[in-house]
Amino acid sequence: MARFVLSTRSFNRLYAEPRTDDPSQRELRRYYAVVPISDIPSEWANWLEVNARDSTDKGKVPTAIRTTLSDKPEWFAAYNRGLTVVGTLVNWDNKTNQLILEFDSHEFHGVLDGGHTLHAILDDRERLGGEHQAGFCNIEIFTGLDESEIPSVVEARNTSKQVASKSLMNLDGSFEGLKHAIGSKASLISWKENEDGQFDVREVVAILTALDPSTSAEGAQPVVAYSGKEACLKRLKANPEAFEKLYGIAGDALEMWDAIQYYLPDQYNKKGPEPGNSGKGGKFGRLTGIQTIESKPKQLPFIGKTTNYNVPTGYIYPVISAFRAMLEERDGMWVWGKGINPLQLTKEGVAADIFIRSVRDSINNFRNPNRIGKDSATWTTAYLMAENYYLRLPMV
Repeated sequence: MARFVLSTRSFNRLYAEPRTDDPSQRELRRYYAVVPISDIPSEWANWLEVNARDSTDKGKVPTAIRTTLSDKPEWFAAYNRGLTVVGTLVNWDNKTNQLILEFDSHEFHGVLDGGHTLHAILDDRERLGGEHQAGFCNIEIFTGLDESEIPSVVEARNTSKQVASKSLMNLDGSFEGLKHAIGSKASLISWKENEDGQFDVREVVAILTALDPSTSAEGAQPVVAYSGKEACLKRLKANPEAFEKLYGIAGDALEMWDAIQYYLPDQYNKKGPEPGNSGKGGKFGRLTGIQTIESKPKQLPFIGKTTNYNVPTGYIYPVISAFRAMLEERDGMWVWGKGINPLQLTKEGVAADIFIRSVRDSINNFRNPNRIGKDSATWTTAYLMAENYYLRLPMV
């Protein structure tokens, strides 16, 4: 348990609401305090786990907060929404005007909104180097808030800048099964706003959407994996069981995503002659949309390699999605059929063959990576190629 004592300029108990007739249920209480900025505890920087998104010191919002603190601290309480915290106990002494606030669990208590404000206040305090920190800060306090209600409160408290869906889903535990499934690779992924990570969780969910064989049963290509990342998150939220069936291949999927980008350039140059240049090989770097990286190679974190080419994701999605033709359902989970290793197939050039005979033709026709990513005909051609390859493989 952590106890904090703050001075107050004003304090109000806004309401108390019994949950049910059951006395064991905690009463929901809400308070509002205006406190000196100098009294905001520095320790609260360690009580931000309950916040949906990591704070950052860059951007318009943090810059505006810092400007007000330095130039107009007397207006800070009027300009800034302040902090919203959730705790276990609130006591206020109307004689001393002191507020006692207690937090018990880092997982469920602390600053659930106002991380930018808190960091700006603490940075300003460091800048002053011991000089008095002027101004006041608004603090809204909840006690008796059930942990299942926290994501909804976070969302409601972020109306000025909507919290990304991935942050709220991370907060409510929607990604826990996926994190467990991919193991150590989870550290490479950004699971919420402003979190360090080389890969966005929305892309991970989109890749799994592209590989979901159930989309074929629905009679359409999963083009939404490319064109609608938020729609993929909603699909996960609405039908988590469908995604759980893919968790066994999630690690393979991420490695394939990188492996396609790593092996494709050389394989294309060796395998696929350009139209009109039969037998002379391909020139990957000259394809529309392909960017050659001259200075700093692109990192491929899931396979620990780099590439000198930036390949539009609109070219990658139809290819990786085609591999769903090689999945079979066993014991309620999707697994690779016939004992195949998709990473080995990619290394051997199967993904390059699919690219050459589907995406490459679309590049020549459209010369627009975004249009190709949304073209269901390209996805269908790629899928039929993978399906044909798989059906010709011998049973194991």
